[in-house]
Amino acid sequence: MFRFLTSILIVSFFFVCKAENSKKQSEELSDVRSGSVSAPMPSADEQPMQEAEKKISGRAGEREESPEDQIKTFATPKIGSLKIGRLLEYKVDLNFETKDFIAARKFLLELSGKYGFVQSENLRNWGGDTEPSMTAVIHVKSSDLYQVLMELEKLGTLTSENIQVEDHTENYTLEQIHSRREKIRIARRTELGARSTPKNAAEIDEMLGQSEDSADSAEFEKWKILDRVNWAKISIHLYGPKKPKAVEVPSFGDAFIDLASLGLKLLLYLIYILPLGLVVFGIFYLVKYVKNRLK
Repeated sequence: MFRFLTSILIVSFFFVCKAENSKKQSEELSDVRSGSVSAPMPSADEQPMQEAEKKISGRAGEREESPEDQIKTFATPKIGSLKIGRLLEYKVDLNFETKDFIAARKFLLELSGKYGFVQSENLRNWGGDTEPSMTAVIHVKSSDLYQVLMELEKLGTLTSENIQVEDHTENYTLEQIHSRREKIRIARRTELGARSTPKNAAEIDEMLGQSEDSADSAEFEKWKILDRVNWAKISIHLYGPKKPKAVEVPSFGDAFIDLASLGLKLLLYLIYILPLGLVVFGIFYLVKYVKNRLK
């Protein structure tokens, strides 16, 4: 009996140990599988690189703008010719009606002195019966054009606006090509002149002078294009306020003077007409007398 119980305990202990071993093996296998599926943790050296990649992806996401944001971008004052890659010349025509002409004129002159300069100014009807008006042409930096247009709204009521933009990118590129070509020609003709004979020296000097003139002309055209691009032209017509209507009192003394002048003129006309009237009456009486005698 004692042997039988001992054998039963040994067999049961064996089965328990086998079950625990199988459980451990299954847990290790599940850990290996989960480790193969999940991504490994980055090391200390890899974390800065991943953070940099996140920043780059975040900046790339910020650059993806909606159509409204793109429109706002072109309306910002710091566009310039480098941001959009074009050389643009701005010409603006504005008409304002103001309630205080003196204050508006003063503000316009202060604004032009702050952002640029006045090219011309023409003041009309100052102190007359009609409303005062002024036409001014100012130049401002193209980068400040948006800000200037916003501040010009303080002049009064904007009645009309016309903005024209001319693209000079192609012309500027063409002048760059001309300038580069003429510089190459100058170098080649200078080298040719150093090896030429005295007979050909005059001809080479003439050709070299033509190339230098062409190069100078191209550089001057480039400067003019950049000058028109850097400075925006704004033409402003300012008028108002309207004069109030008043009752016009005529001069009654002039009426009597005009009446006397009219009477004298009629008397003068009568003096001229009276002799002619007598002649016509005499001819008519003579014709009538002749007809009566013939009867």
